[in-house]
Parts: sequence; C-alpha cells; structure tokens
Amino acid sequence: MSFTRHFVLAVAGSALALLAGCGGGSGTARPTPPPTGAFTNSSLNGTYTFSVAGSDNAGIFTMAGSFVACGCSQGTISSGTVDIMNPSGPITGATLASKSGYSISPDGRGLARLFVANGTSVILSEFDIAFVLTSSSHGFVIRFDSNGTGSGSIDLQSGSLAQTALTASPYAFLLSGGDLNNVALSMAGAFTLDSSGTITSGVADLNADGASSAQLALSGSVTLGTGTAPGQAILSTTAGTFNFSVYPIDATHLKFIENDGHDILAGDAFDQPATTLPAGTLVFTMTGLNTNADLIAIGGLMDSDGVSLITNGSEDVNDGGVLDNNTNPAQPFAFTGTFASTGGGRYGVTFSNYVGGSVFAAYPSSAGVLMLEMDNVSGGVTAGVAVPQQPGAAVTASQGYALNLTGEDLSGFNLTELDEIAEFKTTSTTMTGLADQNDFGHGTGTVNLNGTYNLSNGLGSGNFTSGLPNLFFYPVDNSTAFFITADPTIAAVGSFAMQAAPGSAAAQASVRRSSLLPVQHVLPRARRKSAGTN
Repeated sequence: MSFTRHFVLAVAGSALALLAGCGGGSGTARPTPPPTGAFTNSSLNGTYTFSVAGSDNAGIFTMAGSFVACGCSQGTISSGTVDIMNPSGPITGATLASKSGYSISPDGRGLARLFVANGTSVILSEFDIAFVLTSSSHGFVIRFDSNGTGSGSIDLQSGSLAQTALTASPYAFLLSGGDLNNVALSMAGAFTLDSSGTITSGVADLNADGASSAQLALSGSVTLGTGTAPGQAILSTTAGTFNFSVYPIDATHLKFIENDGHDILAGDAFDQPATTLPAGTLVFTMTGLNTNADLIAIGGLMDSDGVSLITNGSEDVNDGGVLDNNTNPAQPFAFTGTFASTGGGRYGVTFSNYVGGSVFAAYPSSAGVLMLEMDNVSGGVTAGVAVPQQPGAAVTASQGYALNLTGEDLSGFNLTELDEIAEFKTTSTTMTGLADQNDFGHGTGTVNLNGTYNLSNGLGSGNFTSGLPNLFFYPVDNSTAFFITADPTIAAVGSFAMQAAPGSAAAQASVRRSSLLPVQHVLPRARRKSAGTN
C-alpha cells in the first residue's frame, strides 16, 4: 500500500470566513437556496431514535430519546420520550409534548423543535435540533439553539423488538463523556445476554482522565422498554456500577445514555457477530484529549494482517491546531503495531510511533473496531473506530452527500465547541451546498459551502473557501468517508455519507459507518483547569 500527501497546506482564512458567517441575524447576507432534492416532511415516517452529545453552560451535555414522526406534510411529532444529562443532574424518561414538530427542506436538511414536558404536560425545556438525512432511515444531528451544542444521529427504529432478539449475538460498546466535574471519562467493552436480559459474560475497560482500568469483569443486565419508553441497562464492574437508559434502533444497534446522575456517559452498542480483527486496509479516526487536555483529532489508514500485525500505518493529526507536527507540506506520521486477543471479544493493541496513545483496547463489531486508549498516561483519553476500506473507495461525482462535524473552535481565548451538519453536491472536483453550524458561544447560522477536493491512494483532501474548514478525508467505500479538519483554528472529526432517495434502503450499507463515530465531548478550558488538568 502506498500513501501520498493530500495537498500543500495553506494557513488561510477559510475558518475565519466560516465563523464570520455564523450570526444569521439582521443585516447578514442570506445563503443561496438549498439544492433541489426529493426530501419533504413526509420523509420522516415512524418511530425514530436520536442522540446528541456535546456541551452546554454546565459542561458536558448528552441527550437521547425516541419520537414518533407523522410522515405527513404537517411535520407533527405525536409522542416521544427523552433522557437529558449534564452536571446539574439527569432528566430521565421525560415526555415530548405534542406541540413538538419538524420541517425538512428538499436537500434533506431539517429542523425539529422538541418541547420536553413532565407527566402533566408542563414544559420543562425546549431544544432545537438541526439534522440532515442520508435517507428516510438515517441522518446526522446537531443541537441548534443558544443554550448548548452537540452532535449525534437519528435512525428509524425497525419496529417492535422482543427481548429475546438481543440474544442472537454478543455486543460491543463504546461510551464517552465525563464525570460531574467535567473530567473526561470513557468506557468500552463487550457482553453477552440471556433471554431475560442478564449479562452472562462480559468485559469492560475504563479510562478516567488517563487513569485506566483494564479487562474488568462485567455483569448486570440490558432490558428493552415499550413504545418510545427506554429500556434499562446496568453495567457493573469493580470500578463502579453504571445505570443507563437504552433506546434501541434494531437488534444490532442500541443507544445508551447514563441516567443515574453519577457520571455523564453516552454512546452506542453494536452486535458482535465476529470476534476477530479484520485483515486489509483499515480507515480510522480518533478524537479525545491529549496529555495537555487539548482536543486532538486523528485520522488515517493502516494495514492489518488479521492475525497479529499492523503495518504501513499513516496518520494525520490535528493536535489543538498543530497539524502533522507543523510540516509543510503536511506529512502524515508513520506507525506500526501489534495486537492479540485477550478473550471475551476483546483485543489488546500496542502501537509504535503512534501519535495519540500507545496501548488500546479494541472490540470488533458490526460497525467497525471500537478502540479506547488504555496506556495510563495522565490526561490522555482518546477513542475511535477503524473499519475496512473497500478497494477503489472514492467520492462519487454528481451525488448529494450529508455531513457531520464535531470538534473545537480554537480561534479565541475561550475555546468553544463547534458542531455542524451540511448537505453538498459533488462534481469530479467540487463540493457545493449549505451548512448549518452551532459554534457554542458564537451563535448558530446557515452558510454557503464551497470547496474543491482531490483523492489519491485512498487519501483525500478538501480545500474550502466557505462553509467548512479544510479537511483530510479517508473514503471507506463509494458512499462513506471519515475526516479530520486540516485547519489550525478548528480541531474536529466527522464523516459524510451519500444520500439515497427518500424511502430507499440504498443508504443502509453506510448507516452504521456514518453514525458510529464516538463523540469525545469538548471540555471548556476553564473547566479542564478546575478539574486539575493543564
């Protein structure tokens, strides 16, 4: 396998132009109308599971739930349930009031307004959720109001799910977040369930601000709810017991959000039909906090022999705005590694010359290999996913794509989380469309997206004049790509996926890959320092 550099990196004003367009108030030039498309309010039809993870004024913020969309021109949400968590405490199993609703533009971008109520319909809070659909079954989500931000996904539930459906395969999971002091915490593991939902075997790894607890025996249970009401999970280890609400998508994909008020963890569990690491070229992205508590975004390619060796590793790194160690033109880092099964669907991975950690726990799943840093380096908490790259993976011209970006705006003294969804159309060299952005502390807005891209030897680059920062991207196949930002003022990761016709199942092959990226929540600088980090 041969890797080449993407482009000569220019430290330009693209990020500043992006941020300058976020206001959206009076006097701001309106973006051009969205590209034509076939999406309407009827494109959301059925029961959907959604999740968002990010930041609000209290620190780490997570939200997950389910709602019933009418599939009609009115854009009505008839019912729903939601869990919300930040350091102020949990709101669990709250009702979505019937005044909640949504609207969708032809390009698949939409906005939902969710009114959270108690059991007597008294409105507790209101959230705006912007989304972009890849199909009627899946989309990317950001929080889009002034009280917080975050990124996530929305997925159509497959229908009523019996408890016994969870016995077909073991599960692997990856959860990210922090404690009530906004100190980073992540957890990964695997478990097997019996017909009653009891965990019959399991293993878990925890990383709390760089202090790792490896290969812990895992017990507990995972049970399903009914309708839009969540199920419940108990994950118990010698490092603690964690309680979660569980919102299913189908028997292969469950959403977890912690509901006990002890920590703030959220993420995904995927079925684990095979417990071997795949062979071939793998696309990967990781994000998290480095030892200086700066946000680090990592992406690249590596070769696995499927037995024990990782060779020809190549990683791009945006370490708090420092790109590929300030080389110009940007040159990715080379690394190698080894791996071995430790039992229970878990692997230990040891990297050599890898920027972003040296020892990882790795869990194969149907959505890719879920990875968590475990090297006991103070402050180092990175996590991510690796998936096989299909031969000839590319960006397809004359197609519509949906995109999600999550990371940090580094341009000011007070670092803020930046989340973005976008829809763009491609030619053989250009990407044009619209982007909806929430730069927490700097406002929300919609801006034009304009850029060019190129692709060589499985590595791509995007150079944008508006709407997005510059990107290094890594196609997984002809419909999905992962990326990191190649911009000194924005450190972020994300993915984009081809849109299918509303109601079509054509986009399902990319659903898991485009929704599985774990979100390592961005912690404001002041909160990191108060928590004892540098």
